[in-house]
Amino acid sequence: MDFNTNIASREKHMISENTLKQISHIFCGDTEEYYVYKSGSQLVSFFNNYYNANDTYRQGFPSRWVYVYDKLIELINHNKIDSFFDVILSKEYLMSEQSLSNVEAAEKADTVWNKFNHILQADQFKITRKDGKHHLIRENDDLVLIGSGGFANVYRQKSTGLIVKKLKDDFLTDRGIRSRFKREYTITKSLQGMFGIIEVYSFDEGNCSYTMEPAETTLEKYVLNNDLPEITKINCIRQILYVMSEVHRRDIIHRDLSDNNIFIISGVLKIADFGLGKDLNVFTSHQTVHTNAMGQYFYCAPEQFMMLKDANKRSDVYSLGRVINFIMTGDSRNSHHIFRSVSEKATNSDAAYRYADAGQLLNYFEKSVEYNAQSENKKRIDDKIKRKEFDQEIENYIYNLSGEDISRKMQFATSGFTDVLFTFMNIDDSHAQYIIQSIDQSYQSVCGRSFEAYDVYSSFAKQVLSQDYSFVVKEIAANILRYVAWDVNRFSAQHMIEELINTGVEPLLEEIIRN
Repeated sequence: MDFNTNIASREKHMISENTLKQISHIFCGDTEEYYVYKSGSQLVSFFNNYYNANDTYRQGFPSRWVYVYDKLIELINHNKIDSFFDVILSKEYLMSEQSLSNVEAAEKADTVWNKFNHILQADQFKITRKDGKHHLIRENDDLVLIGSGGFANVYRQKSTGLIVKKLKDDFLTDRGIRSRFKREYTITKSLQGMFGIIEVYSFDEGNCSYTMEPAETTLEKYVLNNDLPEITKINCIRQILYVMSEVHRRDIIHRDLSDNNIFIISGVLKIADFGLGKDLNVFTSHQTVHTNAMGQYFYCAPEQFMMLKDANKRSDVYSLGRVINFIMTGDSRNSHHIFRSVSEKATNSDAAYRYADAGQLLNYFEKSVEYNAQSENKKRIDDKIKRKEFDQEIENYIYNLSGEDISRKMQFATSGFTDVLFTFMNIDDSHAQYIIQSIDQSYQSVCGRSFEAYDVYSSFAKQVLSQDYSFVVKEIAANILRYVAWDVNRFSAQHMIEELINTGVEPLLEEIIRN
C-alpha cells in the first residue's frame, strides 16, 4: 500500500496521521515506558503470527514505525483494528513481552490504555472496553447524555451499555475538583467486590471520566413511583445500613449519601458517588470543596455546612437517618413512621447524640424492627407507664406515637402517662419541643366540641409554664392555655392564668395568656 492510499484510508476513518504515528512509535518501543523495543524482524513476526501477514524482513524494509503505521491502516480497512488493541492491551501479551506479574500486567494495560485514549482524544476517538474486549469508537457518537450534576455529566455508552461519568469541561483545569473526581473513582474501586457497592471499571485520565455498571433506577424514583409494602421498605433500609456498616468498618466515610446516589441494579440496592468521601486511614489535604458539592441539602449533617473536614462517621449516620425517613414516608424530613426513634437519634443536630457509626445504627434498627413486630409489647409498656417507669423502651414508644396519639392518650390512657411525658420532655429541649408541638398540632381536633376534654391540656400547659423549659416550649404552652381559657371559655383555665400571673410569669408570656 502506497502512502497516498494510506492517506485516503486515514481520511475515510477520520483518524489523523499524527495519531496513528504516535501509536506506532509506542508499540515499536520507541517510548520505553510502554512497550519493549522491537526490531523490524520482531514486528514482522508479530503481524504474521496474529494476522497472517506473510511479510518478510529483508533489505529495503521501511522504518519500523512506518511498517506498523501501514499495518494499522490495513487493520482499519479490514475492520480488525479492535483486535489489535485486544492483543496488545491484554495482560497475557504484556506478561509475556515484559515478564510482568498478573497484577503488574493489569496495571500496565491500564496505563497504556489511558495513553492511547489521550492520543486519540485529539481526533475525538477513544478505546472502550467491556468484558476484556476493546472497541475503537468515535467518542461523541457513542455517548448519550442521561443526567447532569454539579461537576459531572452522566452518559450511557451505546457501544457497551455501560455508564460513563465525565467531569464537565468547565472544571477540567481545576486541580482540586479533578482530584476529588479521581478520589470518587479510587475509593469506589477500593470497595469492589463488596456487596451493595456499584461496580466501576476504568478511569480515563485524558478526559477525566470513568465507567460503571448501568442501573435500572435510583432509590428516589423507586420509592416515589411505587407503592412499596412495609416489608420491602424495611429490607431496603436493612440493605443500605448493612453496606454502610461494612464501609465504616473499613474506616471509609461517604459524606454525600442521598436518595439520588443509591441505585437499583438487578433488584439490589447499590451505593455510588463517594465523591466527597475519604479514607480515614489516609491523610488528605483536600479539606474544603465548593459549597454546592457538599451533599444534597436535606441529607447533609449540620457540621458539614461549617467545614467539610469535620465530617466523620456520625455525619454519614445523619444522612442515613434521612434516608430511613425517605424510604418510609417519601420525604427525608418526615420522621412520622414506626422507626422514628431510630431516625430522630440518627439525625440529632448534635453529632455526639447520634449513633457512633452505621453498624450501631443497623443494630438499633433491627431492635426497632423486632420491637414493632411484637404485639405483647403493648401490655408491658402500659404496665410500665402505670408504674411511671421510664427507660429506652418508653422513649422509643413515645417517639413512635403521632401527635394525635399523644393527645388522645393524655385523656384516655392509663394513669401515669402525663408523668412519663414530662420525664421524656426533661431529657433535653428537643424532646420538650417535640411533645409540646405534637400536642399543639392535634389537641383541638381530638377534643372537638367536648369542652371538658380541654381541661387536661390546660393543666398540662400550666405545669409546663411553671417549670424550667425554654422560651420556645413555654410560648407554645402559653398559647394552648390561652386558647382553652378564652376561646373555649373554660373557667378552670382562666383561674390557672390568674395563679400564674400572681406568682410571676415572664412578661412576654403574660402578654400571651392575658385575655
